[in-house]
Amino acid sequence: MTRRTTWLLMASHVPASGRLGGIVRYTVELARALAERDDVEVHLLTSPAAADHLAPLVGGTGRVHTTPAWADPVLPAFERWLLGSRLGDRFDVVQGVKHLLPRGARARTVLTVHDMILADRPRDFPLAKRVLLQRPYAASIRQADALVCVSQATRAALLVHHPQVVGRTAVVLSATSPQLLGAVPEPVEALVGRRFGLVVGDSSPRKNLATAVSAWARLVDGPEHADAALALVGPPPWGEEAYGPDHARLVASGHLVQLQGVDDAALKWCYEHAAVVLAPSLVEGYGLPAQEALDLGAPLVTSLDPALVEVSAGAATHVDARDVAGWAGAAAERLAAGAARPRPAQHPRTWHDVADDTVRAVLGTP
Repeated sequence: MTRRTTWLLMASHVPASGRLGGIVRYTVELARALAERDDVEVHLLTSPAAADHLAPLVGGTGRVHTTPAWADPVLPAFERWLLGSRLGDRFDVVQGVKHLLPRGARARTVLTVHDMILADRPRDFPLAKRVLLQRPYAASIRQADALVCVSQATRAALLVHHPQVVGRTAVVLSATSPQLLGAVPEPVEALVGRRFGLVVGDSSPRKNLATAVSAWARLVDGPEHADAALALVGPPPWGEEAYGPDHARLVASGHLVQLQGVDDAALKWCYEHAAVVLAPSLVEGYGLPAQEALDLGAPLVTSLDPALVEVSAGAATHVDARDVAGWAGAAAERLAAGAARPRPAQHPRTWHDVADDTVRAVLGTP
């Protein structure tokens, strides 16, 4: 019998709940799918607080290894500078899924590149993150034996900064979480019985919520759609927020519903009942909400960002990110369509596909 490949996923960013943003979903679902392969033995590097909660993903606590209980701002220093010597030769593959690889690791090293926003838009991040991660991220990219890019758009952005790594790159598209696809929809009381648009994502400037909010303000100021609500679904703020000048007015009038900490059951209900899903981001690495919307049969409007256009693959309307009137018009068109909705994807990409493609990219095996 062929020996299984021992594979360490660096997952210290994953909370005990296993829920947060897109990179957390990526890590959890990739771990689960890799663990179901007969040829891979998956291990996780987690925070002490999350270890017991995440152990079932990979078959028990024996495959979970914890970081020191250091404060979040200094933990990257451990992962970059000290972890490699502590791992020794226990693993065949070490995969960083969020910016970093351990320097000096003896294993084959793999870095998932979700985007190059830290290099292209550094001021979107708090000062501490810029100082502590920019150079280690670049060094990890140069070090990696394999670079798994989540889209062709991300690969192109990567090669602008690091053209020398072109021969080590592969594109492995992401997928909607099976936990979301399989959830039993749970109505969101504030939206039941209402026509509403949906935006899923955080409130950072690059997500461009200001355009969506201002477009909605134009929409509800007219008589035809005066009853329509806009639902903003996202995590708690982690940095600078940018909602635009119409946000407070729409909240006060009840035309804007802000939801945080939404679980899969409620999120699925939102996708399945939204008149339109808006993805107005200025820049994305992949654009998971666009993928989720299509897989769940929601009408979709995205910006012209290359990753969003790539993910939606001709199944969405595209509007310039700064064109408020254009977004208002596209949303109005979907609201006027009433109950007409596209069909959900019949054979959506799965996380087993993602795991298979990742193993192929890293090891060159089927």
